[in-house]
Amino acid sequence: MPNHIPNFQISHFLSSHTIPLLTPPDPTCPICQLPYASPPQTYVHPLLPPDIPEYAVQINNRGPCTHVFGRRCVETHIRGRNPWSHTCPMCRAEWFPPPDTGRREVLEHVERALNGLARLEEDLSAGDEVTMAEVEDLERSLERIREVLYGGRWI
Repeated sequence: MPNHIPNFQISHFLSSHTIPLLTPPDPTCPICQLPYASPPQTYVHPLLPPDIPEYAVQINNRGPCTHVFGRRCVETHIRGRNPWSHTCPMCRAEWFPPPDTGRREVLEHVERALNGLARLEEDLSAGDEVTMAEVEDLERSLERIREVLYGGRWI
């Protein structure tokens, strides 16, 4: 399943969890195998215009991962929409939460609750209007939650 990481999360990761290195431990990027260059003095990390050469960045504050990669390669890896794009390409430490795990889990619970309410409605006697009204209200609330989750507005 493709893993789309929102742009705001990528920007935050690059600015808060990568550190430019002037003297990397290895002269080449482990992803592309090309040598690193030093960023120009006027350059502001993490922006990367096309004319800026590939430079080394170290992953910072993302669990045990402190690997060094080319700045452009890190962004390409994250934007790759692969099932592993949210993890380090070397140690697989999570840089971002797995794709939509929480949403899928919540949707499963909502669907299960709606199915249970449907069965309960069938079992309720027609004379129990108060309980039936409460069940219908709960059902409407769960349906609204489901719409929000399917609509992609939930983070």
